[in-house]
Amino acid sequence: MTEELAQIRPIRAGIRKVAQASGFSVSTVSRALNGYTDVNAETRRRIEAVVEAMGYQPNYAASMLRRNTTQTVTFVVSQPWGKYADPFFLGVLDGLEMALTAQDYDLQVVMARDAKREEEVTHRIVERNRSDAVIFARTRPEDERVDWLEERGMPFVTLGQTSRNSHSFVDRDQLRIGREAVARFLTLGHVGIGFLATPMIYTYSRHTLKGIEEGMLAAGYDPGSVRQIECAVGGRTGADAVTELYTRGKMPTALICGNDVIAISAIEGLKRLGLRPGHDVALIGSDDAPISAHVRPALTTFSQDLSAMGLRLGRLVLARLGGDPTIYHEIIKPKLIVRESDCLPSVPNEA
Repeated sequence: MTEELAQIRPIRAGIRKVAQASGFSVSTVSRALNGYTDVNAETRRRIEAVVEAMGYQPNYAASMLRRNTTQTVTFVVSQPWGKYADPFFLGVLDGLEMALTAQDYDLQVVMARDAKREEEVTHRIVERNRSDAVIFARTRPEDERVDWLEERGMPFVTLGQTSRNSHSFVDRDQLRIGREAVARFLTLGHVGIGFLATPMIYTYSRHTLKGIEEGMLAAGYDPGSVRQIECAVGGRTGADAVTELYTRGKMPTALICGNDVIAISAIEGLKRLGLRPGHDVALIGSDDAPISAHVRPALTTFSQDLSAMGLRLGRLVLARLGGDPTIYHEIIKPKLIVRESDCLPSVPNEA
């Protein structure tokens, strides 16, 4: 066999030439190369030796079809908050792509227009065999996608939590964001606090609110005194929210914003009302979007390493694809970045 192999020129050969050179059938060669256990060790060794000598490279697409895999992971992205792509997700996707590429997986990003479409898109990806695993964000406490994917045995990981957390996830510590934002404002002397929230259908929005309420309660204040207005994609903006509070005559002196897009919109809304953000009204955001350091006043906000979050997501989904049944929960600690938008109250406050 060794002498025969020495005569074979290293060229890009097809599977039929490998079969001819090795003396086995095309079917046996194919099964050996695709890891079927009914091929004995000696036969596999001889075929692999021929493959190495001939420089054979299997047809990748055909191989994926035979094994019923796509070597692709799909991230289902919800509608962005702004006109362009959401900077939060862009940072996460950067790290996720690096983790997957290192293991020869491609990252596919699919857009969903709203909550209902998120479910439809997820179903379509799985039912049409377009991906080996799914990642999705903006989870809800009772999330149909989790139950549906678990029932079908489809590998998945979430960016965010559910009420059961029976699945692997990576999430920011939204409770900490709520508590620390309240503590920061109370330390500065604010009592009248408002919360411009992301939609409360999402778990992370509820966790932020819970953190705010815990922070107020721990300081001896009524959690119910926090004036909350929900903002949404295609609906009420941060500017709309502050206008609503102003016209009600209940403008807080400090605003906690569910994300930086809401906060930046609120800054513009306050200016139109003749109020000075960072002087008359203090604001804290939540994402540390790249533009947040460049608005005026520069936005005080919470930051986290988004690329590292993406890397962790990638490692978790690769573990699932590798057959690891362990459920991993990773909570990322955010850091308060103090800039110019939070401030002392310009006039004394009342609860």
